[in-house]
Amino acid sequence: MLESVDRAGDLTEFRERLLLALQSWFGFTGVAVLHGDSLGEAIREGCGIQGGYTSEFIAEYAARWIDMDPLRGEGVIEMLRARGVIRLSEVPEATPFLTDFLRPNGIGDKAATLVDGGPAGVLYVGVAVADSPRVTERDVAVLHALRRHLAPLVADQLARDRERRDATANWRLTPREWEVADLAARGLTNRQIAERLFIGVDTVKKHLSRVLAETACTSRTQLAVRFTAA
Repeated sequence: MLESVDRAGDLTEFRERLLLALQSWFGFTGVAVLHGDSLGEAIREGCGIQGGYTSEFIAEYAARWIDMDPLRGEGVIEMLRARGVIRLSEVPEATPFLTDFLRPNGIGDKAATLVDGGPAGVLYVGVAVADSPRVTERDVAVLHALRRHLAPLVADQLARDRERRDATANWRLTPREWEVADLAARGLTNRQIAERLFIGVDTVKKHLSRVLAETACTSRTQLAVRFTAA
């Protein structure tokens, strides 16, 4: 798996390869790979991608549960900073979220992993399991090993991504707008972008309109050319 992500050409490809590897090689039902300057920013701003969740699950989460997600709370974030890997099933305040939302949607438990990229920022990896009410000890051990091995790769990818953004600083894009622009430039449809970023299609359209205006592009094709050159 490390060889696969090590061959990634940029942060977007790195996230995609990591997500697919965690799903196909370790069998996790849902995976989120998020990043930011800090752990709180990575989780709350949600820059990155997710996969394995249905559109209905995403809509219900956004409409009813996002503010009750324990992983967005400072207490659980601090726990993750201290431990590196945590399971929702071992967090007392996560019980309603598990029993009333995740498990009725076929998810038994989730684990969160922090990968420290040093001055370049952090990577957050969230995984869900469907066949057990608790992420196994083996999976926790795998995630601990993974965070150690991924750290230098994450530091490199985050640093290179920051350099790329700095080179286009005249584009006054928010982190979310940059994510939308990058995926649109790679050919994803609005619905595919929405599913990847855990947001609504209408939100994608608003972000994309702002991106096209800010980058002085008149089409997705032109945007793709400009992003390739950046």
